[in-house]
Amino acid sequence: MISDLIKKTGQFFASSTLVLAIGAGALVVPQFVVETGHAAEEEEDKKIYADRKTRKIPPIPLKLTKALAKANEFMEAEDFASASEELAPWRAKEQDLNGYSRGQLYFMTGLIYYNQENVARAIQSFETVLRQEGLTTNLEDQVTYTLAQLHFSEENFAKSIEYVNKWLKYNPPNTSALLLLGQAYYSLGDASNNLDNFRKAIPYVEQAIQLNAEKGKEIRENWYLLLRAMYYRLDNYVKVNEILQILATNWPYKKEYWVQLAGVSSELGSRPGVSKTQKRQYELDQMNYFEIAHRQGLFDKNNELSSMAQLFLYNDIPYKASKTLKNGLDKKQVEAKQDNWELLSQAYVAGQDFDKSVEPLRKAAEMAEKGDLYMRLGQVYMRLDDYKNATKYIGLAIKKGGLKRPDNAHFIRGIAYFNLEDMNNAKKEFNIAAKSKRMKSTVRKWLTFVDREKKRLAERKEFLGR
Repeated sequence: MISDLIKKTGQFFASSTLVLAIGAGALVVPQFVVETGHAAEEEEDKKIYADRKTRKIPPIPLKLTKALAKANEFMEAEDFASASEELAPWRAKEQDLNGYSRGQLYFMTGLIYYNQENVARAIQSFETVLRQEGLTTNLEDQVTYTLAQLHFSEENFAKSIEYVNKWLKYNPPNTSALLLLGQAYYSLGDASNNLDNFRKAIPYVEQAIQLNAEKGKEIRENWYLLLRAMYYRLDNYVKVNEILQILATNWPYKKEYWVQLAGVSSELGSRPGVSKTQKRQYELDQMNYFEIAHRQGLFDKNNELSSMAQLFLYNDIPYKASKTLKNGLDKKQVEAKQDNWELLSQAYVAGQDFDKSVEPLRKAAEMAEKGDLYMRLGQVYMRLDDYKNATKYIGLAIKKGGLKRPDNAHFIRGIAYFNLEDMNNAKKEFNIAAKSKRMKSTVRKWLTFVDREKKRLAERKEFLGR
C-alpha cells in the first residue's frame, strides 16, 4: 500500500502542468501616453546602464496627436471599431510620418487589437513599433516587455525569452521579469522534455523568490510549485524535499504536501549510498508527515489510513497502528476488507494484545481464499491456551486448503489435542504429519509422548475408579 501511494505521488509530480499568471500577475499592456522630451530625459536618468544614448523626441503632428487621443477615448468606451477607424487614415499615409510618430500610431493600434483579443495582430503591431527609429527608451522598454508577455501567452516561449532578455539588458531584474523567464524556460522544457531548459529556469525562479523575501513581499505558492515540478523532473529529490517542507509549513492544511513529503522521504531513504542513520531518519520522517496530516484531520481515506498504520507497525508503534485502523473501520473511512482486518490483527498481535486480535483475524480469514489466516488464528488461540478453538480453526485452515505447510498444521493441531488430553485425535493428527519427511523425526517423539500420556491417563482413570 505504501509503495502504491508513493507511485501515485510520483505520477502527480510527473503530470504537474504549471501555467502561472504571466510575470507573477495579470498581463500588463501599457496605457497609451504621448511622451514629451522632458519626460523621456527624466526616464533616461533612471536607467542603470549607460550604453544608451539620450534620444530626442521628434515632433508629432498635432492632428495625429488629436486622432490618437480620440482613438483612446473610443477604446476606453470599448468602441474598438471606431478607435480603429479613427487611425485608419493615418496608417494609410504612415510613410509621411517620422519614426516616433509611426511608433505611437502602431502602439495605439496594438492596444486596440489586444483589447479585441486579437493577440496575433497585437504582436504584429507592437513589433512594428520596435522597428521604428527615434523611439524613447521608455516606450521601447514598455513595448519590449509587453511583447515578452504576449508571446508567452501565445506559447511562443523562445520569442518570449528573447524579449525578456532584451528588456533586462537595460532594466534591473524584478520579480515579474525573472518569473516570466523561468516560466518560459520551464514551458520549453515541458514541451520538448529538454531538461536543460529546467536547469536554465530554476535560477530565475529562485532569484525572484529571493528578491521578494529580501523586500518582505509575498512569495506565492505557485512559484514554489514551479520549482518543485522542475526539480522533480531533474530527479533532484533533496531539493524537492526542501521545497515541499516550505510548502507544508506555509500551507499546512493542504494534504497533498504531506503525502508528497512522505513519498519523497521514502524515495530518499531507498536510494543507493544512503547511510543506515540517514535511512532511519527518512523512515521516521515519512511516518511523522503522515501523523501530522492525520492530526489535522486531513487523512480520511482508506489508502491513507492503512498506509499510515503500516508505517506505525514498521516503526514498532503497534498501539498507534491499531488505533488508527480501528477508528477508521468504525467511521467507515477504512474499508472492511480482508487486508485491513488482517493488518488490524497484526497490530494487536505486535502489541501483545492477543485477545483483541482474534475478531479482526477471524473476519479476514473468512474473506480469504486460502486457509493461511485460519491457521494464524489457530496459532493465536494456542498462545491464549484456548486449545479447543485452536483445533477448530486449524481444522478450518486444513479444510479450506492452500497451506504452504499442511504437515505443520496437522502437527500443531495434534499438540492442541494433546493439551486437551484428547490423545486419540492427537495421535491421528501426528500420524498425518508424519507422512512428511521433514516432520517424521519430530512427530515420532510426540507419538511417544502421546502413548505415555495415554497410558498415564488410563492409569489415573483406573485409580479414580472412573
